[in-house]
Formats: sequence, structure tokens, C-alpha cells
Amino acid sequence: MRSWNSLFELLRFPLEIVFLGVVFLGIGNIITNPALGFEAMIQSDVISAIGEISTRIGQFVVVNFPLIFLIRLTTRKGSNATSVISALIGYVAFLVATIFFTRHDMPSNAYSGILGISISNSTVSTMSESQYYPLQTGIVGIVIVALITLYAFNRAKKKTEYSLFPFLTKDATCMVMTILLSLVAGIGIGFVWPYFIHFIERVIHFVEVDTTNPINLGIYGIFERILSVCNLGSLIRQPFWYSTSGGSWVTMAGNSVAGDVNIWAEQLAANSLTGVTGRFITPYYVLNIFAIPAMIWGMFSLYTDKMERQKKVGFFIFATIASVLTGTILPLEILLFLLAPLLFLIHVGVTGILFSLLHAFHIYVGYLAPSTLLTTAMPGTLLELIGYFRYPSLQKMVFLVVIAGLITAVIYYFITRLYFKKMAVDLFKTGAEKELVKSLVKAVGGIENIRMTQSSVANIVVSVYDPSKLDANRLKSLGSYRIYETRAGFRIALGAASTMVKQDIDNAIREVVREENAE
Repeated sequence: MRSWNSLFELLRFPLEIVFLGVVFLGIGNIITNPALGFEAMIQSDVISAIGEISTRIGQFVVVNFPLIFLIRLTTRKGSNATSVISALIGYVAFLVATIFFTRHDMPSNAYSGILGISISNSTVSTMSESQYYPLQTGIVGIVIVALITLYAFNRAKKKTEYSLFPFLTKDATCMVMTILLSLVAGIGIGFVWPYFIHFIERVIHFVEVDTTNPINLGIYGIFERILSVCNLGSLIRQPFWYSTSGGSWVTMAGNSVAGDVNIWAEQLAANSLTGVTGRFITPYYVLNIFAIPAMIWGMFSLYTDKMERQKKVGFFIFATIASVLTGTILPLEILLFLLAPLLFLIHVGVTGILFSLLHAFHIYVGYLAPSTLLTTAMPGTLLELIGYFRYPSLQKMVFLVVIAGLITAVIYYFITRLYFKKMAVDLFKTGAEKELVKSLVKAVGGIENIRMTQSSVANIVVSVYDPSKLDANRLKSLGSYRIYETRAGFRIALGAASTMVKQDIDNAIREVVREENAE
């Protein structure tokens, strides 16, 4: 538990960067997306430049967020940047290895020009006819390289003058080990990854066989969100958004249009909506505008300290506005995965149900993408939904999306509160929760030493009468990854368990008070 909680603490800053990246991308989308008409209305080169700059910054962060995580995961005190530099070069070696040691007949979206890496005019006979790119492994490749780098760094620290290759410094040893092991890992992934791609292709085929089936849409929604968190969303988005897997439509001029997003744009322009286009997009409006803000405020409602609520309310308002106007599904889902994995799975499951139900009730609102965006697409924003209201044929759909959104918002708000208050610890009632509370109370000096407790979604604050009785080492052994003293008391980072632990401690204190009064 402590290792997983410390991972959340370690990746908080990269997660903030991802959030800001999404906001930059959303601002750029608002300014430059012709579907919203903001740029045409302003007609200013300065505003257009700001929009494009914001878009480029956001795209770089969102596309390369696993790389940002790699840098943070491999940052170590006293390493003099050795681990970070080794990780970056090791990642390049990993990517290059996947170019040479994998199949080249997989779908084009299985590959990606990550960091601009590609091979053309190779002297290898089987790779001399085209340009080749690394495998798109997303967060999986990053985790592999990060583990290799940390292993190499720890081994290099133990290097002595009697070790193999004594002429290499510890820093050089770390780098050489990371590169060599990353190459080996890249070769291994090159052989294994095609099986994963084949599995995704089978999922795609299963869904596309009958896209009129709500269950198939639900399966698509589940896989799309899981893959997006792993930075692999393009694997499943591309076939349904921009190819025949998402359907096809013939224009009045006899031109064939493929893909749900492409068909929506063409039909909207021709004022000839068929009534099923947009089924792969509609849930994003419900999630961004209603569900995610409800989850955000569900988390805010769990802050019991009034001073802490006052400090955080500004951020929660900003996060809500960002979700409604730009969409913040990705950073929130990463947060849930790190802080509350079970809640993340619940969210993914509800998302799948949402895809199914909206399709079953024939509620469809599509997405006017400015280009064939995949990883950095921003579907489901409020401004685009409002824009569709000017079409008489879409007014009913917009109204139905709002109704579905309000219902989903209520569900998300109470699911969030229910999880942190009842489900975050010991779901199967094995007694682990009671043992955790008992041990924590003992670590802070007993019930009689506790003056007051406060909590949030990730921390519990315990105010004690005698600080000398607090046992920090015992708290760490219970899963706390950070303990420090504040004006309100000792802030103990317990992760998602914090709210439940606070409730149980308060109940124990009230029980002691009742017993004393009875005497």
C-alpha cells in the first residue's frame, strides 16, 4: 500500500502538468476550431497565433505525457541527473529496437513517430523500401524503461574498483546498463507487442460486426477509456472515428465517407443527419460537462477542514470550468488510477454503460474535429454542444444530452462520496479496516492523545495533545507515504483510505466520551 501511495505522491507534479497541457490544448481548440467560429469572429492574427501556440504546447504535453512520467519516476536524490539522462537515452534505444525487431504489416496506428524517431533507406534488406516508425507502446514502454533505469542506477551505486569494467564511472555504468537492457527489452516487446495489437484488432472486429448493438458500444467505451489512460487510445479511436469500422455514408454527389467523425461533419454540412451518426462521441458531452464536474465536487465535499476548503475551492472551480469548456477526462482518470484504482474501474464501467444507454435511447451528438485528431482530440465540450442548438434538427438531441447528463452527474457525485466513505478500504470486510485504524491510533499515541481529526480524499490530519507520542515509522509501515506537521496537526498521507479512517477514529472518540459520561 505504501509503495502504491508513494507512486501517487511521486506523480502528482507530472499529473498537474498533464492537466495544464489539457487546458492549453482546450484553449487552442476554442480559438482555432472552425466549428466553434471564435477565430472567424475575432479575425486577429495575434489571437490566432495565441491559439496555435496554445495548441502546440498542449499537444506536446498530452502526446508525450508518458515521457514526463518517465523523467519523474527516474529522478533520484544525489543522482546528478544520471538516472534521468540514462532513462531518456534508454527510451530512445528501446524505441529504435522496436523498429527493427517487429512486424511491419500491422495497422498504421500501431506505430508512431515518437520524438521524431524513424528509419528510412535502411541497409537492412527487409526495411529498404519505406519509412518505419517505433511501436506505439504508450505507458507500457515507459514503465519498462523506468524499471530498467532504476535497477541500473541502484546496481551502479554499488560498483567498486573490483567490479567488471572498472574503467567506467558509476554514472557511465548506469547509462551503459540502461541502454543495453532497454535494447533487449525493445527486442522482446517487438516480438510480443503484435499479439497485443492482434487482441485489440479482435475487439475492434467484434464491435464493428454490429455497431447497432448497445452492448458493442459499451465494450468500445470501456476499451477506449482504458487505452486512452495508457496513451494508446488511437489504437481503437482511429478505426471507428475515421475508417469504415465506424460506418460509411454516400453523399448526394456519390462520394463515400468513412468513419463516425467524418460522416458527422459531412452530414451536418449537408443538413442530412441520419440519426445514428455520433454514437462514438455522444458520451463525451455527458462526461465532460456533467459527470466529471460532479466527481470533482464529490471529492471537494469530502474536505472536512473549512480552512482547507477555502484554499482549494478556487482550484475546484477552475477544474470544473476546464472540464466543461475543454474536457479533463484524461488527467482525472490518471488521478483515479493512482489514488483510487477501484473507483477508476467503476468509472470505466459506468462509461461503458453510458455508451450503451445513449445508443439504446438513440441519443447522438457528434464531433466536428478540425483535422484527423486522435490522441489530442477534444470532443464533448459545452461550446460545441451549444453551437449545435442552432440546428433545429439537433435541438431535441441537445436537450436529451442535458437530461442524461444531469442524471449521470447525480450518480457520479454519490458514487464518489460512497467510494471514499464506504468502499476505499476493505471492500470484502476482512477486518483490515479495523486493524488499520487500531494501528494508526496506537501510532499517534492512543485515543486519549487525539484532539481532533480532519480529512480529504488523500490525507488525514490528526491534532494531538503530545506530539512526542507520535511514531512516524509505525505510520509509514501502515502505508503512509508522507507525514509532516501543519498548524492544524500532523498531516498523514494515507491515500483513498483517509476519509474512512477519519470516520472510524471519530466514532472511537465518541465511544470513549460516552463511556466516560456513563461513569
